[in-house]
Amino acid sequence: MTRTQHFRACHLCEAICGLAIETVTEPGAAPQITSIKGYPLDTFSRGHICPKAVALQDIQNDPDRLRQPMLRTGDQWQPIEWQAAFDLVAERLYAIQQQHGQNAVAVYQGNPSVHNYGLMTHSNYFLGLLKTHNRFSATSVDQLPHHLTSFLMYGHGMLLPIPDIDHTDFMLILGGNPLASNGSIMTVPDVEKRLKAIQQRGGKLVVVDPRRS
Repeated sequence: MTRTQHFRACHLCEAICGLAIETVTEPGAAPQITSIKGYPLDTFSRGHICPKAVALQDIQNDPDRLRQPMLRTGDQWQPIEWQAAFDLVAERLYAIQQQHGQNAVAVYQGNPSVHNYGLMTHSNYFLGLLKTHNRFSATSVDQLPHHLTSFLMYGHGMLLPIPDIDHTDFMLILGGNPLASNGSIMTVPDVEKRLKAIQQRGGKLVVVDPRRS
């Protein structure tokens, strides 16, 4: 039996918390995850992780996890090869748009898609070919105002100002709740502790929001 520790980053949200993942490999078997913990030497997260990162082990080891494409035939699901799945998707998407127009197809992208180099560098080519106006994402749910403000003020939607939360002595938050968003846009793991640290070092935190948090 071989026990190995791997250092990775959780890609489920923008905080990108550092992980220490331990695996055990039995002779002739694939490695199995035995624990996922926060990595205390990670510069950003400093050992903090949330329940989502811990649950990665459950996702990895879930016996019902899909490991290949499945095709529904009647009320049954049958495994098919990847190339056959890609061909079928392309054929169906083309047929739908030919019959109902380009906007009959909608796209939704979740958080991990912006934390994956392959998706970041190649998904736009695919989306561009679809030519649909119906594009939605986690961004369109919670952070498009940030991008619009940055575009209007700085000329580009990705020029997002990042507050130096660990060194500021006064922080003003307008209409936001970092405890709910987990420090979204700021890349601040364990945001609750770091907000409290502002006050502990003599600083001031002011929140202007109709909801008390």
